[in-house]
Amino acid sequence: MDFKGLLEKAKEAARSVAQEAEKRLQEIKEKLDQDKDGRPDVLEKALEEAEKALHEAKSRLADLDQDKDGVPDKLKEVSELAKKAAETAKAKAEEAARLLRERLGKGE
Repeated sequence: MDFKGLLEKAKEAARSVAQEAEKRLQEIKEKLDQDKDGRPDVLEKALEEAEKALHEAKSRLADLDQDKDGVPDKLKEVSELAKKAAETAKAKAEEAARLLRERLGKGE
């Protein structure tokens, strides 16, 4: 067999391998996309689950934030209690300081 014959045989073998690879690739694509919409089914399922999780998270946040101001109601409640406790502590500290000044002033 001459060189041209070998070259043609190699070209034909390469074409055959490329066609087989293309065929196998198409089979894999079909297995990945059973509904034939152009998107792999696994990806579609992941997107659906992410969308469902987002909806659920929004629903839970809505339950926590009844007045819809973006801050969970319980957090506001705790914040208000902390503010009142701080105000009470400040008032008691001021009263204690006043009493201490009075006693120190009388002791002189």
